[in-house]
Amino acid sequence: MTHTNHIIFQVAGAVTVGLLSACATQQKDIVLQEAGVSHELAQFRKEHFGQVKYYLFFSIPESKQEPVKGRAAIRLSLKEKLPVIIDFRGEASQIASVVLNGEQVPYEVRNEHIIIPADRSKVGENEVNIAFTPADQSLNRRDEFLYTLLVPDRARTAFPCFDQPDMKSLFTLALEVPVEWQAVTNGAIGKTDTISVPGRKIISFKETEPLSTYLFAFTAGKFIRETYTRDGREISIYHRETDPKKIAQCPDIASEVFDALAWLEDYTAVPYPFAKYDLIILPGFQFGGMEHTGATFYTDRRMFLNENPTLNEQLSRSALIAHETAHMWFGDYVTMKWFDDVWTKEVFANYFASQIVEPLYPNINHALNFMQDYIPPAYSEDRTAGANPIKQDLDNLRNAGLVYGNIIYDKSPVVLEMLIKKMGKEAFRKGIQEYLKTYAYGNATWEGLITILDKYTDDDLATWSHIWVNEKGMPEITASVVGDSLVVSQNDPFNRGLNWPQDLSFLIVPKNGDPEEISVSLGRNSNSIRKELKKLPKEECFIIPNTDGKGYGFFRLNKADAEACAAYLPACKDELLRGSILITLYENLLNGTISPTSYMEAMLDYLPKENNSLLFSAALGYIVNCQRLYPADTALLEKTLWQIVTASSVPQHRLQAFRSYRSIVQSPEAVASLYDLWKKEQAPPGCSLSENDYIGLSYILALHLPEQADEIINTQLSRITNPDRKREYQFISPSVSPHKEMRDSVFASLLVAENRRIEPWASAALANLNHRLRQEGAIKYIRPALEAMQEVQRTGDIFFPTAWVRALLSGHTFPEARAEVDAFFTDHPDYPPMLANKIRQQADHLYRLKHR
Repeated sequence: MTHTNHIIFQVAGAVTVGLLSACATQQKDIVLQEAGVSHELAQFRKEHFGQVKYYLFFSIPESKQEPVKGRAAIRLSLKEKLPVIIDFRGEASQIASVVLNGEQVPYEVRNEHIIIPADRSKVGENEVNIAFTPADQSLNRRDEFLYTLLVPDRARTAFPCFDQPDMKSLFTLALEVPVEWQAVTNGAIGKTDTISVPGRKIISFKETEPLSTYLFAFTAGKFIRETYTRDGREISIYHRETDPKKIAQCPDIASEVFDALAWLEDYTAVPYPFAKYDLIILPGFQFGGMEHTGATFYTDRRMFLNENPTLNEQLSRSALIAHETAHMWFGDYVTMKWFDDVWTKEVFANYFASQIVEPLYPNINHALNFMQDYIPPAYSEDRTAGANPIKQDLDNLRNAGLVYGNIIYDKSPVVLEMLIKKMGKEAFRKGIQEYLKTYAYGNATWEGLITILDKYTDDDLATWSHIWVNEKGMPEITASVVGDSLVVSQNDPFNRGLNWPQDLSFLIVPKNGDPEEISVSLGRNSNSIRKELKKLPKEECFIIPNTDGKGYGFFRLNKADAEACAAYLPACKDELLRGSILITLYENLLNGTISPTSYMEAMLDYLPKENNSLLFSAALGYIVNCQRLYPADTALLEKTLWQIVTASSVPQHRLQAFRSYRSIVQSPEAVASLYDLWKKEQAPPGCSLSENDYIGLSYILALHLPEQADEIINTQLSRITNPDRKREYQFISPSVSPHKEMRDSVFASLLVAENRRIEPWASAALANLNHRLRQEGAIKYIRPALEAMQEVQRTGDIFFPTAWVRALLSGHTFPEARAEVDAFFTDHPDYPPMLANKIRQQADHLYRLKHR
């Protein structure tokens, strides 16, 4: 077949026959016994299949009720006559024809593969032409637009392919779409042609650079396009926003993309390695962003900020843009060989994002921001019975989505910072530049990177990294003054006898006099170290651990030290130290060292005095979590938060306090006040509320005021003008219905995969059904929702299993909820371990409450 802009396919009837010739059957049956892409199959194809190119065509109807039709021409070379095993997750009926080298051939569809017998292939170049109907699962079809999302192994749901990251290929795409639609993909637009079908056109795109299948993407629909240029570089932003104030943010978004590209080019010494950088801002997008080259997708929730955004919201958007842009080099240009090393792209994206953002916010304490961004979310999973290593074993790509989580996104940057400290920044940079040069447009492993970095340091990086990368969990660290020395010990909570090498800092604070800072280095071969104090305390003292915030572990305090740290917090002048104390105190709250009552009293005393917005936000979150997990009289909490709402000198603190107040409010008087505020759309003085704030408030009020719930929901719906946000509200709002039958109906609908397609909406609805105010009646949802987890994983995207179980369990604190989780695991003793870990991570609070 001649390669032209318009792809022509031979069509022939499909004939299904038995699998392979006898000589090949035994060899191939080993790798085709299970669905998905096994590691064994991937290795076989990487060794024997080469020079893959895809020529793809999709005909997309305007109505999402009509099926999309696809055609694929796949060119590949074979070193010997072998069966051609192509991945396709669909039914045999979705394949209309298979043609190999110009001839109709027999084939079999089995275990998510299209298998063409070895006797029909030839040595050298082969071309397979397949006409098919893709599944809607990864096409994300909405009214007026659609988009693909193929990470980590969903490309095979959209088109036949070799769906493994180490078979990078060239892609050429053509789309037939309605004339008023636009389309974006990885490659630049080649040309647009009208066709004989009224109201239709074909858009052809140029060939891409080498890409893994999970990075191929396209979107088509009704979009607004904004184009920006800087220093000869052009990017376009596509969106569906209607609010002029949000659209006005597009120049700022473009500017931050340009900044990130320039920073990375300078750091890596590699010019931007792809033809273009366009971005598409999508309503209801599942992720924060996805780094498709030339067509990076972002969610509108993170990109279009409210009129008066908080510092956290601004930093979050900047970090997201920098993260996805860093992926162009780390993930797209150099890609992990197998998804067990997916963290090697995420660690660089997050770490370099923190560096890229730094010059954009010169007045921010970036060491504090780094600590707050990464350590608490990492602890939230690493402290649980479901903890997993940074690098996890992965036998089949169908489980690759379960590799993702806070450990790879948040623990890994902390570990990388330790590595850079060991090597030195310049040596690390040289190693990274060699890594990119060595594996350009190819695939790498963590071991390959460590081999390169080892050239630039005298340290044994491979031995050091094993404990941090290949082992789960974190140390429990204690410190005490014994005689004239500080004794620091570490313990492995999983009883494996592991020791984590790291540098730690402590502050010895006497009742009177100057504190003394002590630094110690724990090694792999010792679980305790003693260091002599320069100034021997002559009186009572207490210890503050992890004073620089760079240590990683649970720093267990004794009761006296916990109370002393809490008392010390308001007077502490060092922002980084205050942040570290906040984290340490919260972890000790969860582990029972400090009582919820003492903790809450100390935090409510401290919060109004905190002027640092990063610390204020962190403390506020901890206070809300304490109230959620250990419910108590909310009178003092309501009073303190409302005083901040009405009197704080920092406007964003007023807004953040209001949002927290809204979430914890309990007293009838406070609820009535919120209802009056919502009804009049009259925000507290000095506190600017957005449309999203009023939408969130309407859900809370519907839960608190069941007799007025229908009126609240109908009124709020009438206020929303953007059609995408209106559809979102119509989907979610029935979940706060006062009518049990309606809530049961919503839950039953969420058990159907088709109704979970827009995952953020489904998660929000499930969370409302299991809200703390409804948990008694929602216990019955826990078991069937857990039973659905494997189906949720199979039909959802990578973050959805975690989002599903978090929405299900986070509002529950009753013992009955824990009993439901226990019963589930009792009835499923052989439950898939990676999926079980997701449940245990989100159920962790239920087991900590058990010991109160």
